[in-house]
Amino acid sequence: MRNIHTKIFSILFSITLFGSLISCGSPGSDNSAAALLGLDIPASATKTQALTRYADLAYESYNQAATDATSLLAALTTFTTTPNETNLTAARNAWVVARASYLVTEAFRFSSGPIDADPGFCGAPGGSDYSGTDECEGAINAWPLDEVVIDNYINSLSSNPTFANIYAKNGDSTLASGSEGDTEKVVMTGYHAIEYLLWGQDNTSSGDNTVPGQRPATDFSGAGVPSYRRAYILAVAEGLIGHLQQVRAQWDPAVTSGIYRTDTFLASGNTDVVLKNVFDGLTSFMVQEWGGDRLSGVDSELQEDEHSCFSDTTKADFYYDAQGVHNIWTGNYSIKKGVNISTGAGLVNLLSSKNQGSITSEIESARNTFCINLADETSDPNYTASCSSGTLSHRYDQVIMHPTDSQHSVLENVGLLINTTLAQNVVRAKNVLGL
Repeated sequence: MRNIHTKIFSILFSITLFGSLISCGSPGSDNSAAALLGLDIPASATKTQALTRYADLAYESYNQAATDATSLLAALTTFTTTPNETNLTAARNAWVVARASYLVTEAFRFSSGPIDADPGFCGAPGGSDYSGTDECEGAINAWPLDEVVIDNYINSLSSNPTFANIYAKNGDSTLASGSEGDTEKVVMTGYHAIEYLLWGQDNTSSGDNTVPGQRPATDFSGAGVPSYRRAYILAVAEGLIGHLQQVRAQWDPAVTSGIYRTDTFLASGNTDVVLKNVFDGLTSFMVQEWGGDRLSGVDSELQEDEHSCFSDTTKADFYYDAQGVHNIWTGNYSIKKGVNISTGAGLVNLLSSKNQGSITSEIESARNTFCINLADETSDPNYTASCSSGTLSHRYDQVIMHPTDSQHSVLENVGLLINTTLAQNVVRAKNVLGL
C-alpha cells in the first residue's frame, strides 16, 4: 500500500514540477524544460500580438535613442561652452551611451520600415524642422565617412553654419573632389560625423592605431575655425535628435492613423506580408550589415574598414547589433545584458518549442563574443574590466590589421555563426510559419 501511495505521490509531484517549469517561461523563453522532456509546447503568441510588440519595441528603442542623443547634446553644449579635457571626456562618454541605444535599433532595418524607407521622413528644410522625404538611415548613420571633407568644409567657413547648410553638403561632389573623390563618403551628419569631431583621426603610432583618435580640446577653443567647429557639432547633434524623432513618430502607439504603424504595419490584411518583411529584414541585416560590411576588415585587413574607427568602439557596434536582434527575437527590450526594460511577445513566441531551435542561444553567443573592455569605453552600459576566454578582448582594428593576432580566428568564427548558422535558422523559422 505504501508503495502505491509513493508512486502516486511521485507521479503527482512530477506533473506539478513539470507544470511549474513550463509555466515559468516568460515571453522570449526557449522552453528548455520542455525540450529536456522531449515535449513540444505550442506557440504562445499570435501573429498580431508579435507584430504589435515589434511596433512597441521600435517606438521604445527609437525613443531611447532620441533621449540619449538629447543627453549627448547637453554634454556637447557644456563642452563647447567650456572647451577643456574634462568636458571633452564627458562628451565622448555621452556619445558612447547614445551610440549604444541607437545600435540596438539597427535590427529594424531592411524590413520595409521607416528607418530606410525611400522616399523617407527626414530632411532639413530649416530651423527646427527636420522632416522631409530623404531616407533617415543615411542622415543618421551613414558610413564610411571621409573626415577630410568635414575639415575642408569647416576651414572654408566664414560664419557659423546651420544644420540646413551642413545637411545640404551630404554627397557634395565639389567637397569630394577636394579629398578622395567619392561622393558616397561625403557624410556631413549623423553619429559618425560627431564621432570624428570628438575624437579626430585615428592615426597614432605611425598608423598602427594602438589608441583611438587623440583630438585635443583646444581644437574647439577660440574664434574662427574653432568656433565654426563648435557650431558644427552642436548643429549636427540637434539634427540627429530631430531625425531620430522623425523615425520614432512613425511608430508612436498614441497615434491612431496617418503613420506607418497604423496605416501599414498593423493595418488589417497586412499581417503575413509585414511579418515576412520582418523575417527577411532580420536575415538581410545579418548578412549585409552585422555579419557583412561590419566584418569586411577581416578580409581587407584595413583599418579604414573599422566601423567606428575614430573612437575605436567598433566592438560595441557588433555587441549592440546582436542585442537588437535579440530584443526582436525574444520580445524583451534590453540594452544592458540581463536587464529587461520591458517584455512582451517576440518572434520566438510564434513557434512551438521544438521549432524555436537554438536561435536565441546563437544570438547570445554572437553578442557575447565581443567584450567591451577598453579604457575609453567605461561609460558603455556593458563595460567590463574582465573578459571571458574565447571572446574578443583586443582592439578591433588591431585584430583586423594583423591577421596573425591570436584573436583573428574569433572574428572569422563569429562571421560564420552570423552569416551561415544563424541566418539559415531564421529562414527556417520563417518557412515553418509559411511566410
